[in-house]
Amino acid sequence: MPSFDRDFQNAKGNPVKYKNLELIRIDRIPVKRGITGWFKVISTNSEWKQGIRIKIDGLMSINSCEGNDFIIWADDVDGDVPFKVISGKTLMVWNAWDIGGGRVDAWLNGAAMILEINGKSRRYKCNDSHPDENFDDIIFEVVIYE
Repeated sequence: MPSFDRDFQNAKGNPVKYKNLELIRIDRIPVKRGITGWFKVISTNSEWKQGIRIKIDGLMSINSCEGNDFIIWADDVDGDVPFKVISGKTLMVWNAWDIGGGRVDAWLNGAAMILEINGKSRRYKCNDSHPDENFDDIIFEVVIYE
């Protein structure tokens, strides 16, 4: 079963190739003030609590809460979660999980994302730290309007 740690270390932050797939651990999206959009959890398939981790090098609001570091837990939301960029140039998005006990994990072992871009939509098919290759532990979408 795959562990992508060494591949990502060797790639020094760049995407890695695995079985004709391009894998990332974090997506850095260029943004500007006033951009709006939404996050949406499509599905989960893991015994662990799954989430979307969001950071910005400025300030944003998600569901009317302002900050620069958020986690949207899949089991806490239903439908679209709106956001607005207040300041900043880079929105960073990745998958995260909690195996129990409240500790948030990311970027370990089998963790990786497949990114599919279709117009304004960015869909992420994600592995958590299980060393497998199903990329369905959490599937989520980010849509950005300019």
